[in-house]
Amino acid sequence: MSRKQAREDCFKMLFEAKIMGTPADELLEKFRETVGDGDTWEQEKETERDTRYMSAILHGVEEKEGELNEKITPFLKRWTIDRLAKVDLSLLHLAAYEALYMEDVPAGVAVNEAVELAKKYGGDDAPSFINGVMRSMIKENG
Repeated sequence: MSRKQAREDCFKMLFEAKIMGTPADELLEKFRETVGDGDTWEQEKETERDTRYMSAILHGVEEKEGELNEKITPFLKRWTIDRLAKVDLSLLHLAAYEALYMEDVPAGVAVNEAVELAKKYGGDDAPSFINGVMRSMIKENG
């Protein structure tokens, strides 16, 4: 699985967590059951790597949700966290966590990938909204 696909799967799990309140460990267990064991050693290693990446994000967002909200909120302009669409909130949490806490993900990549996911899953204004909020947040928070 590519990092891009792992990120998309992670977004879907974050969205489920927002809608259903499903904890990170349960989401990861469902993912492992769905993916199953790799047919080859290479596939198994790839799945293990992807699972570690998704686990870091899911547990990180779960643990730092309040902190992420504090960093995002000043840039919402006429919006509040609780009024955001769950798709947008999930994308903002994903991108903010990657940009701020994952050293192996450049901030620009985190934003661009979130914008691409917003084009696929969000409303018409979601890509520009996600881009604007994230660019402003990164500029302010480094």
